[in-house]
Amino acid sequence: MTAVRVRGAFPAEAAILAEMANDLNDHVGIHGRLFTPERVLADGFGPAAAFTPLVAELDGAVVGYAFFSAGYNTDVAARSIFLHDLFVTAAARGRGVGSALMAAVAAETVRAGCVSLEWGVHTANAGALEFYRRLGAVAAEVRIMSVSGERLRALADAVSIPRR
Repeated sequence: MTAVRVRGAFPAEAAILAEMANDLNDHVGIHGRLFTPERVLADGFGPAAAFTPLVAELDGAVVGYAFFSAGYNTDVAARSIFLHDLFVTAAARGRGVGSALMAAVAAETVRAGCVSLEWGVHTANAGALEFYRRLGAVAAEVRIMSVSGERLRALADAVSIPRR
């Protein structure tokens, strides 16, 4: 079996990252192909990056990715890493790619001095839930909430916070 290689993504891989991110969204029922190479470049690279992208390779081909960013776990008053996405192409599943990506993100978490690695999972994604359980992850008693679009703007307009 070919060894999986995980490394930091290159800006030139923005198109494949966008394609895979859209494939993940399709898989969990979010349609619309929202990721573009330009969006991945703007948000995943450079001094103002919103996330760090890793890629996994088999036989020199990119077959998976992880997007993560620094966070803070207020439950334990310590820094954490939040995993936004983990995706492996269908053809590469079952070959250790997901485990290698998770191990790489865990290593980045430890290297950064963080005490926890956290992520959300769509409840309908039974395969992902089982994969994470096999890695030793436990479900937290937390529900992720979200506000976006017009509701986000309305909420933002309801408050005035003085600037320092």
